[in-house]
Amino acid sequence: MEHHSFAHATVQGMRQYHRLRRGVVSWLWIVWALAVADPAMAQNLLVGPFRMNLGFTAGADFRDNANLSENHPKADVLLSVGPTLSGGVFLPFSGGEEFTLTVAATYSHSLTGAQSDSFGAPLNASLILPIYVAEWNVVLSDSFSFENDPLDSTFAVNRTRLAEYSNIASASATRQLGKFSTTFAAQRTDDIFPSDPSQEETDYLFSFTPAYFFREGYSVFIRNAYGISYLADPTLRDSTGYSTQLGLNGQITKSLNGTISLGWSHLDLAATPTNGIDHIDGVSSQVAVNYMHPLRPNTTHTLTFFHDPGLTLGLKNSSITAATGVSYIIAHRLNRYMTLAPSVGWTHLESLSGSREIADLVVVGVSLQRQFTKKLTGSFAYRYQTRSSNLSGQSYDVNEVTVNFNYTF
Repeated sequence: MEHHSFAHATVQGMRQYHRLRRGVVSWLWIVWALAVADPAMAQNLLVGPFRMNLGFTAGADFRDNANLSENHPKADVLLSVGPTLSGGVFLPFSGGEEFTLTVAATYSHSLTGAQSDSFGAPLNASLILPIYVAEWNVVLSDSFSFENDPLDSTFAVNRTRLAEYSNIASASATRQLGKFSTTFAAQRTDDIFPSDPSQEETDYLFSFTPAYFFREGYSVFIRNAYGISYLADPTLRDSTGYSTQLGLNGQITKSLNGTISLGWSHLDLAATPTNGIDHIDGVSSQVAVNYMHPLRPNTTHTLTFFHDPGLTLGLKNSSITAATGVSYIIAHRLNRYMTLAPSVGWTHLESLSGSREIADLVVVGVSLQRQFTKKLTGSFAYRYQTRSSNLSGQSYDVNEVTVNFNYTF
C-alpha cells in the first residue's frame, strides 16, 4: 500500500534526510535517462532470468569548501567514474513477479589532494520480492547503501570523508477486504560508521496500519508503530517508543497526489546510574505531495514536510534529536530532451540530550538534465549548502558544482 510504504520508509529516512535527498538528486538523471531511452535499448544484458541494463557514468564535482570547515575551507575538484547496472530478475514463482535489483559504483579522484581517493560513493543495492499467500500480499525487501560524502550527513563537519554503511531489511503483509485493508510490517535498520562508531545504531520498527478506501487509489489510514533503538555509544541512551498517525493517501484531487498525516509520538529514554527514565512526547507530522497543473503538464511541484519530536542520533553526541524540515522541488520539462529542476530545503535540528546542539541546514540548488542521444545523457547541478550551529566550529558554507554523463551500452 502506498500509505504504508511512505510512512514505513520515512521513520529512519528523516534522520538521514540530507543523505537521502542527495541520493535522489544524484540518481534522478540516471533514472530519467533509462526511462526515456528507446525500449529496445532498455535491457542490454540478458542472461538467464536476469534482465539488466548496463551503463557507465563519469563526472566532476567542484567544492569551494571540501573539508566543511568554518574557518579554513579548502577547495577541491573530484573526478568520478564507474559502472551502472539496473534491472530485475524474473523468478519462476510468486506469480511471475520481478525480483528487482539496482547497483552502481564509482571511483573518485581528487585533483588537489584535499580529499583522499575513494571507491563506492555511492553504492546502492535493493531487492524487493512480493509474494501472495492466500489473500495476503506479502512484500520482503532489503536495501543496502554505502556513502562516503560528509555533505550528505546532518552532523559531519570538518572532514572530507564519512564512510557510512546502511542496511534496511523489512517485511510487510497486506490484505484487502472490500474497501478496507490491513497492513502489518516489521523493519530492522543497521547504520554503521567505521570512522565514527559513536554514530552507529540498530533500530527495530513494528507497525499496524488499517485503512479505508473512499475510491480506487484514495484512502484514509491510521498508522500505529512501536520502535526500539540500540545505540553503540555507551554514553548515549537507548530508547523505545510508539506513535499514532492519521493520514490521507493517494490521488487527493485530479492534480494533487501524495500522503498527508498527523499524529502523536512518545519516547522513553533508558535510565542511567544518575538519571531515571526520561519521557519525550510531541506532535509528529509528514507531508509528501506532488502537484501538476492541468494547464501546464510539463511542470511538477513536489513538497515534502516533516516534524518528528524524537529522532535517534540526528546530531552528534545526542541520544534524541527533535527535527523539522521542508523541501520544495520544481521539475520543469523544457522540451523532450531537457528537464530543469530548481529546489530549496531547510532542516532544523535540536538536541534534546547530550550535546544540546541546535543546528539549521539550508540547501538551495538547481539541476539540468539533457538527453544527447538514445544512449548518452548528462546533467549539470549547482548547490549551495549552509550549516549554522550554536556550537563553535560546527558551522560551514559550501558551494558545489557537479557535471555528470551517463552512457547506456
